[in-house]
Amino acid sequence: MKILGFNGSPRKNGNSMKLLESAIRGAQDFGAETEIIHLYNLNYKGCRSCFACKRKSPMYGKGCAMKDDFTQIMNDMLAADAWIFSSPIYNGHMSSSMSALLERFYFSHCNYDSHERMVEREYPSLLIYNMNGNQNFMDKMGIENSCKYDSFLMDRGFGKSQYMIANSTLQFDDYSKYHTAAVPVEAKIKFSEEHFPQDLQRAYDLGKNLLS
Repeated sequence: MKILGFNGSPRKNGNSMKLLESAIRGAQDFGAETEIIHLYNLNYKGCRSCFACKRKSPMYGKGCAMKDDFTQIMNDMLAADAWIFSSPIYNGHMSSSMSALLERFYFSHCNYDSHERMVEREYPSLLIYNMNGNQNFMDKMGIENSCKYDSFLMDRGFGKSQYMIANSTLQFDDYSKYHTAAVPVEAKIKFSEEHFPQDLQRAYDLGKNLLS
């Protein structure tokens, strides 16, 4: 069994990657073969609304007609057994790179004839998010609803989907180098030191149980 992990952050050693690596370690300890793909290394865009995937033609049911780096990702996803997606939250939603990936993949495999899945088997998935804002901000802005909807789409289209959100994550190693006067830095660092290890453990547990 193979699990694909997708880093939706431009940083290769940031919070998204650390959470993804923890979930991947959990999957490995369960016995899964794993691979991590850095989306910002690839060249693709979101859906062009060409509707080629919905036409009555031999292309129907065979995924996205656009040919770019997404084509190989799509094939790799369908050849795997489960997926883990990890992304920072930018402007209340996942990164543009992750959004474009899921937009293309979901739409090219959603069924307008019925609500039945178009894939031949189920693919469990885990969506991991992290954000600079704290829990109060997340609740006030309804950010979890967006994450929950992403998970709903994956569940409806491909199989059981779960999600987790780590909030109040650190953006910088040294806040003194940046214009962040409104940020309560000491409290933020203290919160992260206490809670981010718990978030890593949560990601590990979810990754370990993804295929169980």
